[in-house]
Amino acid sequence: MRPTRLIYIENDPALRNILGEMLGGSPALELLGKFGRAEEVLDRALATKADVALIDFALDQDGLNGIELGIALRNLNEYISIVIYSQFSVRPMVNRVPKNMRSGWSFFDKSATMGIDDYVRILKETSSGKGNWEEILIEDEHTQENESSIFFSLTPRQRTIMTLSSQGKSPKDIAAQLELSYSYVRKELSRSYAVLVPDSDETSDLKTAAVLKYMELMRMS
Repeated sequence: MRPTRLIYIENDPALRNILGEMLGGSPALELLGKFGRAEEVLDRALATKADVALIDFALDQDGLNGIELGIALRNLNEYISIVIYSQFSVRPMVNRVPKNMRSGWSFFDKSATMGIDDYVRILKETSSGKGNWEEILIEDEHTQENESSIFFSLTPRQRTIMTLSSQGKSPKDIAAQLELSYSYVRKELSRSYAVLVPDSDETSDLKTAAVLKYMELMRMS
């Protein structure tokens, strides 16, 4: 049985090189190419040769994102399977794919604990028609209500402060913009972090984790 033919798209050059070498070294895969930008992949000859594409969701801000690229590749090759991975929650992403095109799509969160065997398994299963999009939708039905309750557990003031924080503003900048005291903003941020990431340990980057969680909830609300 021939190896599964793969194209890999990731805009982070360090990750692209490291993971690309690992994927290319697997006897179960044939790496047709690794790319940093969507437009480098939109070649019919390349798309029709590939069995599966592994795509980072967050590509060039001025170009296509991973979902849009996957749809474009599927339009070039109706048989290519698409695997999307992301540092953000992948659950809301399924709904961005047209219903008549979801067969052969898989989604998973980027994780430092994943090994090359995990990647190969997901790629092989997806290319054989066993995408996980339906499983994610079922999970989403069970978690949507809980996620919404987390969002609305924040007070309107806390949501405003978290929105500004997610835009990269410092507590001092937020305090000045909202005409609040610096200490008040710090306290509200701490309270918001406790709501958004209650199980984080002391070594976690609470701000980053809380902002990512808040951005995820904003997309779902």
